[in-house]
Amino acid sequence: MPQRSLEFAQREGRRYWWHGGQDGPGFVPPVYSFLTEDEWGIVNDWFDETDRCDLIGECQVPLISLLQGLVMGNMVGGIVQAGHYAGYSTLMLGFMLRRMGRRHGLFTIDIDASLCDYTRKWVERAALSDYVLVKCADSSDPALPDQAREYFGGPVRIVFIDSSHTYEHTVRELALWCPVITPSGFLVCHDSAPFAEIFDRTGKGGVRRAVTEWRQANPAYEAINIRGSASHNHREGVYQDGCGVFIAQKPVPAANAS
Repeated sequence: MPQRSLEFAQREGRRYWWHGGQDGPGFVPPVYSFLTEDEWGIVNDWFDETDRCDLIGECQVPLISLLQGLVMGNMVGGIVQAGHYAGYSTLMLGFMLRRMGRRHGLFTIDIDASLCDYTRKWVERAALSDYVLVKCADSSDPALPDQAREYFGGPVRIVFIDSSHTYEHTVRELALWCPVITPSGFLVCHDSAPFAEIFDRTGKGGVRRAVTEWRQANPAYEAINIRGSASHNHREGVYQDGCGVFIAQKPVPAANAS
């Protein structure tokens, strides 16, 4: 299947912006080229079905590629995902974990029972059930960290937040999950750019305000807020996802630091 995602350049719809237009890349990104033929077939079928069902809201090639480098480049399991919507990034992370042999590597949470059922269906179809647990819950529920660590049989190494996009809920997620990330582990928050504030239905500043305040309160973390373009015209920025991404690394206690 050498064409793989190149065919996406011919598809209409906002979700295919990275692939299409005269400035399209003209190559299959590594996040798709590493997949087996069967895995790519699952991804392609997922796009076909979610197009028909209008389940559009997944992250895009820039972010999933960043996660691929972080996860596969460092052979990381113990990933908590807060918010999976229809399951695109769950499938992609699951394929990464399977390639690395990291069973029980992804604990993914969503509050919408119908989307959990939908994502679980695709996880099972992709034969990823040994690598991914789909949990229907509020990702700020205090009971979840212990459940995640029990599932992993070890520490939480990465927390990836892409859930409600509201300010107050993101504040609760940060307060819950950051203390349980293992030292040197990572926090990744999607939709942290000024443009993405429109996704906060409460109008209180969304993920950007939450991570800005959190960063001020946690100066020991190494952190960067990577902004895309100032609008949804993604091609304007070097980092092409205009929604942005916030990345922070938990400090190692001084006695253990090298």
